[in-house]
Amino acid sequence: MADTPPKPRRRWLAHGLQVVASIVVIGLLVADTDPGALRDVLARAQPGWLALALGVKALALVLHEVRLWLAFNPPRPPARRTVAIGLAAGLLNTALPMRAGDLAAIAMLRRECRVSVGAASAAIGVSSFLEAAVFGLTLGGVLLVGASRWEQVLGAAAHRDAVQWVTAITLSGVLVATAAVVVGRRLSSGPEPEATSLHPLAVLRDALRQTSGSLGSPGRLTGHVALATVDVAMTVGAFALLLPAVGLSVPVPLLAAAGVLAISAVASVVLPPTYAAGPAAASVAVLALFGVDQAGALAYAAGYWLVSQVPAAALGLPCLLGRRLD
Repeated sequence: MADTPPKPRRRWLAHGLQVVASIVVIGLLVADTDPGALRDVLARAQPGWLALALGVKALALVLHEVRLWLAFNPPRPPARRTVAIGLAAGLLNTALPMRAGDLAAIAMLRRECRVSVGAASAAIGVSSFLEAAVFGLTLGGVLLVGASRWEQVLGAAAHRDAVQWVTAITLSGVLVATAAVVVGRRLSSGPEPEATSLHPLAVLRDALRQTSGSLGSPGRLTGHVALATVDVAMTVGAFALLLPAVGLSVPVPLLAAAGVLAISAVASVVLPPTYAAGPAAASVAVLALFGVDQAGALAYAAGYWLVSQVPAAALGLPCLLGRRLD
């Protein structure tokens, strides 16, 4: 029987396939674009708007990791170390599929901050869930506010289905979170699970108890939702600022930016944002609905890559190297 290939080899093979797929996608898009039109778009670019977009995105990244620290129940781990770990994990998430950086964050929080796997999982889950829920509501609002435009391009049936799917997924997430809080409250009355245990059931019990503590209080829940709303608004706003940065003008820039973000997030499950193919395809698909030609969409995709990667690398790389030096 042939030996099973080692995991590192399979991992590198997967990365190689992702790189090849990204090159193919980007190559096809560029080959189908008029070079002259692309030069015209870039000639209208405004670096000041790009710098503003980069700054807003960097602030959103820091706020995201502050939210991670606040998602822990007292006594919380050290704030600076938690934020640094979150920024390091965020950088990994840009380069790895399936949000593998979150798993690395759990390991780093356990090793460096001495928190249990359940507590780390709960904090990351709470901060990510609230962001996704707020973005889901934002996307639903985008689909409703721009209903006439989406219906013209997608058709009334497809637009209705999109609204229903976004609503169903968001509500399902809310129901799951509510169930976690209820179950966590019931578990809180029982014996406290051993924090050092790595048994799946013990980790799950601990995570549910921690989630209940983080979301069970109306005051804390309100604070979490408010900060998540600011986080999402800053992120969408940063990518909306990219439109004038590359010389584009659309009627509702927040609507366009939210649409590109949504599709890019789905594509990142298979193709990490670092490889650029997902944002490029999303930009071409969404901005076409606003009358932007392919050259303009690819210019926006280039700006999207810069805003999604440069702040994450500038903030996350020193933090990631610091983890190795500790």
